Amino acid sequence: MDTYHIASAQLSAAISPFGARLLAVQLENGPNLVLHADARLHPHWTDVYPGAIVGPIANRVRGGRAPVAGHTHQMPCNENGITALHSGPKGLDQQVWDVARHDTDAVHLTCTLADGVGGLPGTRIFDVIYAVADQTLTLDIRARTDAPTPINVAHHPYWCLGDARDHLLQVYADHYLPVDSANIPTGEIAPLAGTPYDHQSPKQLDAQIDHCLCLRRARVSLPQPVAMLTGSNGLSLRIDSTEPGVQVYSGAHLPRLPGTVIAPLAGIALEPQGWPDAVNQPHFPNVICTPDAPYHQITRYLIDAAT
Repeated sequence: MDTYHIASAQLSAAISPFGARLLAVQLENGPNLVLHADARLHPHWTDVYPGAIVGPIANRVRGGRAPVAGHTHQMPCNENGITALHSGPKGLDQQVWDVARHDTDAVHLTCTLADGVGGLPGTRIFDVIYAVADQTLTLDIRARTDAPTPINVAHHPYWCLGDARDHLLQVYADHYLPVDSANIPTGEIAPLAGTPYDHQSPKQLDAQIDHCLCLRRARVSLPQPVAMLTGSNGLSLRIDSTEPGVQVYSGAHLPRLPGTVIAPLAGIALEPQGWPDAVNQPHFPNVICTPDAPYHQITRYLIDAAT
């Protein structure tokens, strides 16, 4: 399958149509800042969603049940038979996206899910544009539908700025979503202060973190700062997004792949998104997309010398 390359004078990226996934990001021809392995040699690598666009409902849905307009739709449960993770085996990460346009600095990919695919209603049309300018990679993610349907898309790269054990992370959030034994939010919105997951000031990650941190503002139309990651290689990654939450995952369950740097805790996933399982939590921010209210997310990654 072809790989599409885009570049500015300072930043380059490589994208695959399979899952519209980001394979590489390099600043000034430096090392790849996202974990990547050759899927031909390591076919199970894509099982952990590296670099993929995930959805139409990112994260976990309790029992795979998605109530919409008075009817409960059943999604396939692909995690221990009790949870729908990233919309199951026919999610966006498993689709071969069409390339609508490819320029030197941008690539536009599209994907259509027919009514009923993944157990969800509506014919859904997704557009993702990766674009680079100076030291910034921007994702513009849109979706439209012909019937009410839940849409909560996330981007799932594993970032590695040098030795991941030395990452320092700051997130502009003061609450988080506690989870049960299946990693499903309990419905509580809890203060971060005093927990191992409090990153209001920069600190290293707790290996057990796989939680949605609730940003200090609602969904917005223009990207605002979400998180800052600094690494041992002298770089920083600032993430701006329109989304109301960010899933922070330490990578504790990444596979160990011989001949690569990939191993548990080798990279961190920082995924701006709506709150997980919002379809079953009426007090969470709404994730229902309608013909009159299409979905739109903008997320930006600014890579620079650490300060």
